[in-house]
Amino acid sequence: MAGSALRRLIAEYKQLTNNPPDGILAGPLSDENFFEWEALITGPSGTSFEYGVFVTRLHFPSDYPLSPPKMKFMSEIFHPNVYPDGRVCISILHAPGDDPM
Repeated sequence: MAGSALRRLIAEYKQLTNNPPDGILAGPLSDENFFEWEALITGPSGTSFEYGVFVTRLHFPSDYPLSPPKMKFMSEIFHPNVYPDGRVCISILHAPGDDPM
């Protein structure tokens, strides 16, 4: 299963490189491990996050996209969907039946 997940991640990385979304820069931490990514997210203008650049880490499971990635903010951030340790609390990032909320 990891082979199909790797192919999917490589394709998604190429798409992000060719057509990056506004305010987000993301990709693997190294060429040796496409399952660990870093993303930089700029705060949207007109919000209290404006001018901020927030570093996140994503860990993709070997059965991605059937299971969601784990996401954690490495930068300090106060947001209702981010736990104090930086883990993101959004139901789409939890396996079915595994949502603590």
